[in-house]
Amino acid sequence: MNIAQTSKLRILVVDDNPQDRRLVIRELRKAFPDAELLEAVEQSQFDAHLAQRRFDVVVTDYHLKWSDGIRVLRAVKHAMPYCPVIMFTGTGSEEIAVEAMKHGLDDYIIKNVQHLVRLRGAVHAALEHAGVRIRAEHLASQLQSILASIRVGVFSMTLDGRFIDANRVMLDMLGCSSLITAARTSIAEFMQSPQLWADLQQRIKQSPGVEEIEFARTGSDGSTTWYRLAARRVELETGEVRIDGLVEDITRRRQQGAVEQQAAVARARIAMLSPREQDVLQGVVAGWPNKTIARRLDISEKTVEKHRSNLMRKLELKSVAELVRLAVVADFPQQGGESTNG
Repeated sequence: MNIAQTSKLRILVVDDNPQDRRLVIRELRKAFPDAELLEAVEQSQFDAHLAQRRFDVVVTDYHLKWSDGIRVLRAVKHAMPYCPVIMFTGTGSEEIAVEAMKHGLDDYIIKNVQHLVRLRGAVHAALEHAGVRIRAEHLASQLQSILASIRVGVFSMTLDGRFIDANRVMLDMLGCSSLITAARTSIAEFMQSPQLWADLQQRIKQSPGVEEIEFARTGSDGSTTWYRLAARRVELETGEVRIDGLVEDITRRRQQGAVEQQAAVARARIAMLSPREQDVLQGVVAGWPNKTIARRLDISEKTVEKHRSNLMRKLELKSVAELVRLAVVADFPQQGGESTNG
């Protein structure tokens, strides 16, 4: 379809009966005065239009001297899956209509004067429906692309936790090459904890909203990966109930959180020191000898030694190396270097 590329609507009319074709074109011009009406009277014309794909909707008769409406329909849908096709015919039957619908026919109208008005509405409706389908599939494609780029697994599963569908990221998380192998895997196996799954399953069954859980999974190499799973119960129009959800690898976030927590604890420990002890700590971390610290702080070396002893005791540390590590974790301000002979 070319609706997205041009504001001018193009309608292809496939009919080798001159009188009927004129009636159809006249009726379509009433509803779409600015549209470009294209005609296919014989196979070569139809093939040429199909090769160019410069039309947005097709109105075809069923009985053609060189083909039939089903073949036209199949050819159009094969080349342009979203292009609406409407069959406007006087020689069809219920069996033909059913067969055409199986191949994606958008509407079937009996060709007579009374039904000409219906043709206008059918074209309008078919174009609108096609536009909705294109937008929906485009959005779905965009969402899949976004989820893949941020490494989010998407899945559907039965109420008892058996996978029905999964995107590529989810299959990778499961260690499965295809949906066939994923279908033999359960969420409980993925979580490596039947009890965790049982608890989450119960919450999902009882809640209409999204339920979340974070869990750790141990790999074959002994490494630990943290995941956040968010899922909700979905009831389909058929009455079938399933669970749809997302899985995100949060290992790096967890690790970053652990680092931030360690830094906060280290800063809190250093905050327990007196201001003078913190001054001495800065000098020790900078690698200055006691006499340099004493001179910089305008105190005696003996006082420096006393402060060093106190801060080591308060921080429960046994070596300068441990003290430096604590300062680094806390991102404690460090003094610039100074010669040990200064």
